[in-house]
Amino acid sequence: MNYLTGRVRLARNITSYPFPAKMTREQAEEVIDKVWDAVSSSSLKDSVSIIKNTEENRLKLTSLSEKHLISPDFLRGNLPRAVILSSDNTISIMINEEDHIRIQVFSDTNTLSAAYETADRIDTLLSEKLPIAYHETFGFLTACPTNAGTGMRASYMLHLPALTMSNSINSVLSWASKLGLAVRGIYGEGSKAKGAFYQLSNQIALGATEKDIIARLDAAAKELTDKETLVQNALYENNTAKLTDKCMRAYGILTNAYTLSSEEAFSLISDVALGINLGIITGIEHKNLTDALFNTLPASLSLANNNAESAERDILRAEYMRTNLEKH
Repeated sequence: MNYLTGRVRLARNITSYPFPAKMTREQAEEVIDKVWDAVSSSSLKDSVSIIKNTEENRLKLTSLSEKHLISPDFLRGNLPRAVILSSDNTISIMINEEDHIRIQVFSDTNTLSAAYETADRIDTLLSEKLPIAYHETFGFLTACPTNAGTGMRASYMLHLPALTMSNSINSVLSWASKLGLAVRGIYGEGSKAKGAFYQLSNQIALGATEKDIIARLDAAAKELTDKETLVQNALYENNTAKLTDKCMRAYGILTNAYTLSSEEAFSLISDVALGINLGIITGIEHKNLTDALFNTLPASLSLANNNAESAERDILRAEYMRTNLEKH
């Protein structure tokens, strides 16, 4: 479970409209209509739906943010926004976040090539129907200069418990920075790590091709996860009883507790995932843990359980773990 998910994001803007930070409500609505018209008249039309940032959709959008399908920034402010979402949640097109269009494609593999190909195909579909802002020298024009050029941010969500436990994360941050990459908390810039889950992404989109960025990130993610595996094995060899106890205690609490906070669940799932990696815990699939992680986040639980409040969510979260994380 060193890899959780990968994402390719392309930022695009429509000519003749100011960036979202300077748009009027009327202009924002026009952009939503133009992008939706372009998507709904393309080959994607039968597999996508649109969700606007109305008050009635607030909980649903918060759940999407928890699952990384939209950004936390999408939820802020009063500008009309929308997200176009595929039925399998592998494609998310944010409208009027920091840029007019942010095409996102998600992958659960350890390479982003296929995700990039899908994002590039969607970009081509939109470019055929919309005038996209592009400069011969600076490439695609974006609201934030660091996104200009390819307009691409690619990232992996990684699980790095051994590097965290061995206090090696600061050296990882320095190593990534030298490669033009960033290691951040699970929700990206400004967020903190939860349960040893981190996001690895490129920092600069200008001066390199999309394929170069993907190749660099793939290589860095592999090097980082290989190092994580080595440190896991070393920690286990030197502290077998202590590490076994830590992982088994986590599994015991996770599958027997009757109330669990979201923060505690993150930490316990992280320890159980480490136990699976080391062969300490058997009979559980990593996918079950990933599903448990994202299906029991606060807004997701509230959405599925009649707006459940915090105390009730803690009970429901524990019930989910007891029911779904039994050994087979």
